Amino acid sequence: MKIHIPVLENMLAMARQHVALEQEAARRYKRDQQMDEPASAKIEMPAEDTNRTIQFDEPKKNPP
Repeated sequence: MKIHIPVLENMLAMARQHVALEQEAARRYKRDQQMDEPASAKIEMPAEDTNRTIQFDEPKKNPP
């Protein structure tokens, strides 16, 4: 036998929604913190190849 008390069900739903909002805010904060960090990858030419020019191939075309 189940007893339904609407007030308690509403309070429980509000508490669950509050937890979900806090979790979403924490995920958003963590994502924003990671995006604010500077990128650690750098592309540098080796010291002995400073005079060499870089050439790129023509982009490949997809067949029709």
